[in-house]
Amino acid sequence: MGSRAMRMNAGEKTIDWLFREQLRVDHKWSVKLPTGFTWWADRHAQTIEIVGSESSEDGETAYLISTRTDLLRNLKLTDKTAAGINALLMHFASMAGPVFDEKTGTLFLCSLVRVHESVREWMSALISVASVLQIAEARIMAPDLAKLFGAESAESGHPENGERPVPDELAEIVANLIAPVGRQPCKWSHGEFAEVVNDYMQAPPCLLATNGGLKFTAEFPFGNAPGNHPIHGRESSLFRGSGCDPHPRYGNGLLLIQSFGASDLSEEEGVRLAFSLNTGELTKNPAGYGFGSYCYNEGCIHFTSFIPNAAHRYGLLPNFYYAGASRAWYMSKVLKDADWENM
Repeated sequence: MGSRAMRMNAGEKTIDWLFREQLRVDHKWSVKLPTGFTWWADRHAQTIEIVGSESSEDGETAYLISTRTDLLRNLKLTDKTAAGINALLMHFASMAGPVFDEKTGTLFLCSLVRVHESVREWMSALISVASVLQIAEARIMAPDLAKLFGAESAESGHPENGERPVPDELAEIVANLIAPVGRQPCKWSHGEFAEVVNDYMQAPPCLLATNGGLKFTAEFPFGNAPGNHPIHGRESSLFRGSGCDPHPRYGNGLLLIQSFGASDLSEEEGVRLAFSLNTGELTKNPAGYGFGSYCYNEGCIHFTSFIPNAAHRYGLLPNFYYAGASRAWYMSKVLKDADWENM
């Protein structure tokens, strides 16, 4: 096993660890793929696989690992349907977002992140949490959403063994672990919030940062058009982190919201843009970490993410901060066509 592990790259090690050790996937209820696997913890198929790779200037290779769970099928994504899903995400978004496949009429829950060797250990753990949350959310939401939107719950079974008669124990992880740990105080401490502000946010690209107990705010450059922001006369993207805004299902944890002004869009245009951004961020090229969802509300595009208490790890806050900086740069390109190099 040791020599085999040495031959695997960071992406393959992550997939192998998730399959064998963390999720302990039952071979009877799974199908191996060339770069990952599909499994049925219950009746909604989930696929975890490597979907691409990138090389940095220093020669390190990062692997794009996708986690995708079937949610609805035979869905018609009308403006009304899209608005309903968007409104739901404003209150319940966690570590995945909706991606619609127009060709098949299927709605998926998706996450997408880069994994390279130096982040593999802690990123693999976050992927596993995103995986089990998707499983739980599909079980909880799919039946009601199917009725609400005139679609079908995207349930299926193993191609040879059929539907799973008894769910895997991980299908019950919200009730058995996530929610109980969420009833404890926020695992992110006051010290961690103060540290990320004082040690990381007092230099570019951050324009301004504040810390208040279990909260921080950071403002990034957003576009190059004149605005009302007092620093450099530019608009900004507000990135907020909070340990005192519990999730309706998962209890305490870390809420992250990054906002981008889009007042020139109608509500229908904003919602459609949010869906489009989810498709890019959560299936192709994450601008930061693809743990969360874009949604539209009151003239702003928001990227919303919630990391439950059970996923706490010391040192994560700086990584989420840098992910926010990357997203601000990307969204400046998308919405403002800005050039950060000249800012």
